Amino acid sequence: MSIVDCEHHVVVEKLEDLAPYLSEGWLARLSMGEFAMPRPGPHPGAELEYAPGQGGADPVAATAALAPELSHAILIASQPLVSSGWLGHRMASVFSSAVNDFVADRWLTADPRLRFAISVPTHDGEAAAEEVRRLGGHPGAVAVCFSPIAVNLGQRHYHPIYEAALEHGLAVIVHPGGFEANVVGPAALGGVGPRTPEDTFCLLPQVAMSSLSSLVFDGTLSRYPQLRIVFAGFGFGWVPPLMWRMDSEWRGLRVEVPWLTEPPSEVISRQIRFVVDAAVEREPGAWSLAGMLSPGSLLWGSDIPFAGGGIGSLAGCGDEARTRILEANALDTFQRLPATVAA
Repeated sequence: MSIVDCEHHVVVEKLEDLAPYLSEGWLARLSMGEFAMPRPGPHPGAELEYAPGQGGADPVAATAALAPELSHAILIASQPLVSSGWLGHRMASVFSSAVNDFVADRWLTADPRLRFAISVPTHDGEAAAEEVRRLGGHPGAVAVCFSPIAVNLGQRHYHPIYEAALEHGLAVIVHPGGFEANVVGPAALGGVGPRTPEDTFCLLPQVAMSSLSSLVFDGTLSRYPQLRIVFAGFGFGWVPPLMWRMDSEWRGLRVEVPWLTEPPSEVISRQIRFVVDAAVEREPGAWSLAGMLSPGSLLWGSDIPFAGGGIGSLAGCGDEARTRILEANALDTFQRLPATVAA
């Protein structure tokens, strides 16, 4: 059985690693200022935050540990995700670009099975689209990845990013940044806000729920029927109840959304994917909910280096569904993944 890892995280441990990919001016500014390499956590759902030496920072060590049955691993840089909480929007763009070049240069050359998601901060949709177009033609690019700010994903703010992704045949990965509801800028949570890390992680699906509802009811998925959006780090158990509610409200209020000509659940099943990883919904009982989703809805991600990386999270999954989740669904979602690659 071949496996596609749709959520393999990369960490940059020191600013010196990014020096070759920064202009002299920006390198001087970051070196002489108060800038510090952001920690990639707290990583939503993980039992342990990342610590130096835990993995994810050394391409040689990481690729040596790849399972022989792995056909592809999609690299997601963790630190650009936290930039959704930065007030320096230009700095966020410069930092993300440097990390992208670092990943393409240092990681993709380590193993032919590696691909990467282009990291973009979303404070400025046009600037993010420029970064997608800058690297969209790279043979190793298969997706765009970002953590949402406090603007729903169906709003026009994100349209330039979606359009740039579609131009290059890239899927869009949405992942928590770790600052949700803690600072001004990232997506907010309901109520008065969480008080503990556990509270935050438990409520993170609210971000994905509001984003998914916006993508459907604001007409974005209808506007871009070829767009494929992957929610990683949010789990999937919240999806069936949300789809039931969305279908119910759509039937009663269709006059308000004339562009939506079919039930929301059908649009979601066709264009949205959710990552099953080793950090969230590890209970076998979760698969009773997974059975309520379309067969193509779920992908697998190791969540390395924040979780064990094995496929134990699929313990309660049937054989046919496991085969789809581990490879077929990913090949269908990430159009630029070749069907096979030599280890």
